[in-house]
Amino acid sequence: MVISLYSVDIQYFIFILIFPKLLLLKKNSKLSFGILEKTFDICVRQLSQTMLYNETTVTDTETLIKIAAKKVFLKRGLAGTRLQEIADEAGIGRTALHYYFRNKEKLFMAVMQDFFIEIGSRMPSLDDTQMPIIERMKHFITDYMDTAVQSPEIDLFMLKEFNENPEILRNIKSSLKHDIPGTFLTAIQRGVEKGEIVGDPIQILMTLMSMCMFPFAAMTMVKSMMGISDEGFITLMKARKEYLLHFVETAFTK
Repeated sequence: MVISLYSVDIQYFIFILIFPKLLLLKKNSKLSFGILEKTFDICVRQLSQTMLYNETTVTDTETLIKIAAKKVFLKRGLAGTRLQEIADEAGIGRTALHYYFRNKEKLFMAVMQDFFIEIGSRMPSLDDTQMPIIERMKHFITDYMDTAVQSPEIDLFMLKEFNENPEILRNIKSSLKHDIPGTFLTAIQRGVEKGEIVGDPIQILMTLMSMCMFPFAAMTMVKSMMGISDEGFITLMKARKEYLLHFVETAFTK
């Protein structure tokens, strides 16, 4: 049974879809994630003030550990987290934590796997073959942007973590029963074949992902460049959702 621990959903999906291609691009070019990594520390300080999880009343020890782990991982990252910190946050002993999870990597994997499984259950429109592809794209944009404005720091956190730990990303992807990226890409390919949209399906997919992801991953830089506050950024992103919904209606058609 997968237990819902999160207020964020579609945001995490983007990293399963696009991050392997970002890693390949970085490997084959001089692309640097320096700007994003420099802003990460700032985002973490913000994150520690506004934790991004729904802590419900639970008595199940494993669930308590996962809730505590997500809080500590968000604050310190996988590399900077110690199991003792998670045990303290959960209010249990180190021995009890080890009974459920032998190391922090396995715990990180468990937290992420639960989340990605939940994502699949929240995206029925991707499996709706009768829905026009433009409408499915608009559903994705709406779900992504609505959840991203609730926790705008999470994109940069996930980008940094999967950049530093690509093997974890591969393990998560291989453990999923439902091929979410493949389903979405297939839907786009069918849309192209039917003449609903035009263009290379992979490029369309990456464009859609990037349009949603980039402002949040580069949030600190965007706020600085635009001279806006946290509240101003959220207002801008809400307006961006409406812009993107109109944009996809014509961007990939003749």
